[in-house]
Amino acid sequence: MSARVPPRLWVLLAAFVAAVLLTAQGRALAQQGPFLTARHVVQLPADDPRAGAWDQAPASEVPLIPQGAVMPALRQTSVSKVTVRALHDGKDLAVLLEWQDATRDATTGHPDLFRDAAAIMLPVSEGIPNICMGAAGQIANLWHWKADWQEDIDKGFQDVVDAYPNFYKDFYPFASGQPPFRFPQDFAAAEAKNYSPGLAAGNPLSQPVKTSPVEELTSQGFGTATHKSLQQVNGKGEWANGTWRVVFSRSLKTADPEAPDLAARKDLPLAFAVWNGSNQEVGARKQLSSFLTLAIEEAPAGQTASALWSSETPLWMWGGLGVAFLAVLGGMWMALRRTPSAGA
Repeated sequence: MSARVPPRLWVLLAAFVAAVLLTAQGRALAQQGPFLTARHVVQLPADDPRAGAWDQAPASEVPLIPQGAVMPALRQTSVSKVTVRALHDGKDLAVLLEWQDATRDATTGHPDLFRDAAAIMLPVSEGIPNICMGAAGQIANLWHWKADWQEDIDKGFQDVVDAYPNFYKDFYPFASGQPPFRFPQDFAAAEAKNYSPGLAAGNPLSQPVKTSPVEELTSQGFGTATHKSLQQVNGKGEWANGTWRVVFSRSLKTADPEAPDLAARKDLPLAFAVWNGSNQEVGARKQLSSFLTLAIEEAPAGQTASALWSSETPLWMWGGLGVAFLAVLGGMWMALRRTPSAGA
């Protein structure tokens, strides 16, 4: 009779086959650090944080820690983690952040009110920048979503009369309309705009009409964040049942020297920050993450075994699979030689 293969070798072979299948599906079995894959989709949900397409994106749970390096510091986190997903359609990239927050803080009309917010930090050049928003010679690109900006887009500019319903101003020089006056529609005249110094000076943060809830900035360390003249990032945030879901989107390719060209990068380090307005978090008082690596998938999502035979499969993967396969076959052959037949 023929020799019988020991059960432990069948287990080893099954484990190898499982590893091959997982690898073919793009699931890494061991990694050096947090990893995020931007899956390819035909239609990108660039402005819909609750689209069903996000179910196709692998989720990475990123822990957050309090920022305690500079003042004003945060001593204890109010948001312990953020879940991150990414998709792309070959032209644009969309990143979804999701975190728990029991309160929806989307107004800043009172001096004791602070907004909910979230941000993504990306390096402009190769390598990993200082986590403190970059450093001298290490330019960081920041995508800063703000709940109050989202409120301005969704409901119209939140004016003083929205924060203080009993506020009434019966006269304003050069204002049009009837009191109580509303900004900006009653202040369209050039003479009326002079009574809003920030707007008259061209300060981008004073603009009442916003096209995106995301401000794009550049920085080289704490205290250096600067509004970029070229704004390329769009977004959309929605709060429901104690959870914020915020999507950021931008073209993969850019010639902007103050932003990374995502089409030219295979792997890109990302870091995140979250502000909880009800906890009086603002500025440096926030929770932030360490870096994780974003990989932009080249092959369309949904491929399984066929992805294994793709010409894009790296040579190191082929070599590792080949060595493992030969080791399994060699072990089985040696076991068969040493196992006596039933008639011996």
